[in-house]
Amino acid sequence: MGQGLRGPKVTRLRAGGALAAALWLAALPSVSLAARPPKEKERELSHGPEVQFTNEEFKALDTFEGHSLTKADKVFAARDYKRAAAEYDSFILEFPKSRAVAYALLRKARCLHLSGKRFEAIKEYREVLDYFPNAVKYAAPAIYYTGVCHWENADEEDAMKAWAKMAEDAGYSQHPLAATAIARLADHIAKEGRPDKAVAYHEQVAANFRRSNPEAAKYAIEQVVAHYVRTQPDEAKLRAFYLKVGGFGPVPERVEADVEKSHRYWGALGWDVRRLGQFAEAEAGLRDRYYRYWTGLLDGKFPEWDDFQLNVIHLKSAYEKDMAKWQERVDQLFERNQKPGDYARIIRWIGLFPKSKAKVMEYYNKLAFEKMTNGQIRDLMKLFYERVDDAKMARNLFGKLRLDEMSDGEKAELAKYFWPRDAGLVKDICMSFDDKELGQMEYLRFHHSRKDAKQGVPLADQMAKVPRFAADALWLKAQLLHWSEQYPAAIAAYQQCNNPPQNIWPISECYVKMGKIDQAVAQLREVEAFFKPHAPEAALRIANLYREAGMKPQQIAALRAVLKKYPESPQSSSAHEDLERMGIKMGGGVDTR
Repeated sequence: MGQGLRGPKVTRLRAGGALAAALWLAALPSVSLAARPPKEKERELSHGPEVQFTNEEFKALDTFEGHSLTKADKVFAARDYKRAAAEYDSFILEFPKSRAVAYALLRKARCLHLSGKRFEAIKEYREVLDYFPNAVKYAAPAIYYTGVCHWENADEEDAMKAWAKMAEDAGYSQHPLAATAIARLADHIAKEGRPDKAVAYHEQVAANFRRSNPEAAKYAIEQVVAHYVRTQPDEAKLRAFYLKVGGFGPVPERVEADVEKSHRYWGALGWDVRRLGQFAEAEAGLRDRYYRYWTGLLDGKFPEWDDFQLNVIHLKSAYEKDMAKWQERVDQLFERNQKPGDYARIIRWIGLFPKSKAKVMEYYNKLAFEKMTNGQIRDLMKLFYERVDDAKMARNLFGKLRLDEMSDGEKAELAKYFWPRDAGLVKDICMSFDDKELGQMEYLRFHHSRKDAKQGVPLADQMAKVPRFAADALWLKAQLLHWSEQYPAAIAAYQQCNNPPQNIWPISECYVKMGKIDQAVAQLREVEAFFKPHAPEAALRIANLYREAGMKPQQIAALRAVLKKYPESPQSSSAHEDLERMGIKMGGGVDTR
């Protein structure tokens, strides 16, 4: 294709006018840019899991070797790295011909590394590589950690030299730690302006660690796809990579032998072209070459596949900037693939033109509501509410729903949709329930959602007389009274609920609002005394209640009581922090009762 393209930038793709932009964006679901790893801390790099000496390997040691090595490992596990280094060194001196010497050398180096003595650690890692270069289990980590030491010393060049050796060695490059090393190496080389070499390393990671390190392989695949789609567009190389790694998904799959006919490959490629095809305004030439190249390959494939064809139409528009052509192609696609009675597809096409009243009505007039399902009418109604932004037309569509054909469950779902939109329609739907009592209860829940005590409380009283809804109705009534600051009535309603301790918490809150601190504390004491799992929380709430009331001595005593009674609870930690902030000594827990 000639000159390579620079990497993707997060810039706005101009579409030649506000209407054109709105229509193009409406044509397909939104897509995100290629996933990128989070911005790393300055010199932070994962050390990965420590190399272990297996049980089988231990069995091959004699008793004295095993005892000495086990002792060193226990000290290492305790993170006493200075003493562990001495133990491993002692093992090496005492058993120089042991099968575990390579392991002990590596562990000694790790002790120095983890103690922050990176220059000494590099020397010990070198010992492993000098004496045991073919023991991949230990030599590969040694060269990886050598690179990590350099990286942590801010010596990026030497880190890359170490990891390059790891990448080029047939054995080392298969080690699990190599995935991170080679990925960092590839990113470094890409920054230096050598994308071809960088992508070769990413391909290596993708191929070697597809199953053993799927996260590393996923990142590598993303970089390879971005390279062959955007940086240096090359469908042939992308196709070869697709076959090599078994697709671009999270796990390798059995891909089709004839990729030319593969919906999965070409569909993914079409989305990637769109996802990565964002250019700055000054990059118009690059943008045009990019889109012409890819549409030339995608055009003409899978003519009956709407998603694919709409994406191709969108991609062509990126360089043509011709709204009339875009609209003509969308209309042609509709006519070419439309089947009689496919009203869901007509609704979809309406959604492609949400800001064009004329096009919306053109496709709207193709509908035959008497032949449509309730689900299709409901989808169209939601489309008019949410995207066409025509509430009047949406309400008119509600009138076309055949409520008598809907189950009460469907009606309840529909009523909830209208909760924030149209109170009148909520009532109409609830009153249409076959189960009239259930409809009334749903209407009560609507008023509860709006914290409308005036409408909700009388309805709650009515529903409290229906045994199957009585408990819920009383609770909703109590909350409505609580929210409307009718605290004595709310307390009475909560007491009727008889579901302690859930009802005791808000009763205490009501007493607080009424300025009756002693009664509020008494409620919490009841929870503490009779509901042991909630006792620490109740005790801490007492302290917080005193704090809010400005009763400092009582607050301090309550906090000390939490420390004394519930020392192992999270609330004890909170009480400790509160006392510490207040400058109060921790000793002498005093019960406030």
